[in-house]
Amino acid sequence: MQKWFCILFSLFSSALSAQDGIVKSVMLDSVMVSAVSAGFSVEDFVDYVKSDTTFYQGFKNLRYYPHRFTSKLEIFNVKKKAVGFLYRQGYYEVVDNKLVVKVDSSFNDGRIYNRRGKYRYYTPEFFDYIFFPKDTLEVSKYRSKEKSNDADSQNEKNERDAKVIIFNPGSAEVEKSGSKKAKLAVFDESMQKYYDYIISEKTYKDTLKCYEFVCRMKSDISEDEQEEVLVRELVSYFDRNTFNVVYRKYTMQHNYWLIDLNVTVDVEMSYVQDILVPSFINYKGYWDIPFSKPEIAEFKLWNSDFIITK
Repeated sequence: MQKWFCILFSLFSSALSAQDGIVKSVMLDSVMVSAVSAGFSVEDFVDYVKSDTTFYQGFKNLRYYPHRFTSKLEIFNVKKKAVGFLYRQGYYEVVDNKLVVKVDSSFNDGRIYNRRGKYRYYTPEFFDYIFFPKDTLEVSKYRSKEKSNDADSQNEKNERDAKVIIFNPGSAEVEKSGSKKAKLAVFDESMQKYYDYIISEKTYKDTLKCYEFVCRMKSDISEDEQEEVLVRELVSYFDRNTFNVVYRKYTMQHNYWLIDLNVTVDVEMSYVQDILVPSFINYKGYWDIPFSKPEIAEFKLWNSDFIITK
């Protein structure tokens, strides 16, 4: 099951291997048409989308800036009736270069865990792995931009696969990610016929001027072609002043053979003393994967009260 979540999140690292074709097919709103006339370069912008690391860096910042968190997880049955609930509050603390995740309060309805105190479902286990590690972690490791080496533990390699590559669009490493890479590579030349690419001007949270980049499945493709499209929509807001990614949303849908999924993830970013951090994450997903029970879940995570030391 875990590999399917890694496949899911590797969307964020889809490679932009055929930039020229995208540039020629990008659609612009009226504001962006005027911007191009004034000197805005579509080619340079698409190239920046390819090389962006700000979104991933924001997630790294969760690991070495102390802050508080609130999380809410709900599990539903196939009739969309709630069958499990887990609510937690706590904080990330850094002591002697070690990150410790502490839970102040936790409430659940009892159906999240089995009699042995283990999760009944994979979704909370996965989000614990990503956001609430039980072991202390070296903060300096997350400040480093160097890649892991052969001496890394298997857990560290898994963590890198599930978070580092995950949140870094254009990473070359995703090209080695396995059989699903073609369907995830939304910018690949072979996939461009299935998508519309749109650049618009937007305002984020009524205050921040942004460029919006949208990759969306074409509305007029056949059902057979839709089977080739795992990523239905990818939306990114780029701060016009810094070109940081301040918002990202993606939707994935697949109904084929033994695999049935429908997942949407929204991530809102915020500036804290000019440091970009994920302030809100909202995951909604349905999974029906071989050898696992179907899971419908919604996970929300709020991060606040960051202590920024430079």
